[in-house]
Amino acid sequence: MRGPLVLPIIAMLTACGRHEPALTADALAHDPQRLYALRHRCTVAHAHMDRAICRVVDAAYARRFFLGLGGVGEYQTLAELPPIPASFEASQGDRP
Repeated sequence: MRGPLVLPIIAMLTACGRHEPALTADALAHDPQRLYALRHRCTVAHAHMDRAICRVVDAAYARRFFLGLGGVGEYQTLAELPPIPASFEASQGDRP
């Protein structure tokens, strides 16, 4: 009688554990420590990282720059700036 009751209780307790926040570009743009850790992992061990995760990290890095969320000394050189997205350059040709 106790066996069938214990299993659902254990399942509920494990479901209440801490969950890692969602990996979205917006969430990463507002969490610089996590963003820089993931960015470092994508650059150093890119063969072992999922490409989708690295794309989200790149988008978050660019979003952080374009929203002005960077700190005072975050972008010291032009090499540190994120690349300009192709959609930005395409919109320039539409102007008169």
